[in-house]
Amino acid sequence: MTNKAHASEQLLQQAAELGLPFGQELSFKLLPGRLLDDRLLLGWQVRDFAAERFITWLEQAQGLPAAAAAALHGRASGANTVGLSVEAEADDVLFKAYLEFWDPIRARLLAGTLGPEPQLLHYGVKWQARGQAHAQAEYHVQPLLTAYEIVQRIRALQTEISLPLATANALVQRGSARAPGAPMLYMEAREAGNARHSCDINLYKTGLRLADAAGLLRELGKSLGVPASALEALLHTHTALPLGHVAAGTDRHGQDFLSLYLGVRELVA
Repeated sequence: MTNKAHASEQLLQQAAELGLPFGQELSFKLLPGRLLDDRLLLGWQVRDFAAERFITWLEQAQGLPAAAAAALHGRASGANTVGLSVEAEADDVLFKAYLEFWDPIRARLLAGTLGPEPQLLHYGVKWQARGQAHAQAEYHVQPLLTAYEIVQRIRALQTEISLPLATANALVQRGSARAPGAPMLYMEAREAGNARHSCDINLYKTGLRLADAAGLLRELGKSLGVPASALEALLHTHTALPLGHVAAGTDRHGQDFLSLYLGVRELVA
């Protein structure tokens, strides 16, 4: 990629050129004093884009370092979907590749044999464009939690007051009020060797849209010192999009953050 100001647009074009069906989520991220809006998450079923072929494409098209490719190859067996996200700010372009292992979890869930212990849902690697270093992350899901239990889990993540986590909690409660009993998937993420510790809650089944989160996001943006005009532009442009999932916590640099993912194109199972 050469035009870093529009990394998400270029990735979307590359995905379209593959000629394969994919899911698409727009994303933006709030950090102290910053709003990152050049973000995109894409996903493919492995029946359409086999994991090994996906990893090779990442090496050829996105500069996936050899060590990161080896790590993905070593975990690829059993993945049912693959995913790639991009986040760009100024001269920095960050890629994140994911392998998802939902099928065995769903099978145990349907069979009634799934216990309360966290299950590995995603394994991921991230790397800077044209860089050789990479980081690895694991995302563990607890699919049987109620909305109340999710609220308690999010509160337990806070060692001190965290406005992003409080906002995520408010969105869970808003989704529960909108669609009582609607399932939400709660995940926690950690990366080896850094301060990253965050949660991610899938809110699709609640029916919330970005408009339902606008007031909370304005309050959070004001508290974090996010440029108000840029945030308002996003809220206006994407107001009707489904609120797919929210991630919040501490990033790898020790900063509080909140990311929203908005559904654009569903990945058909």
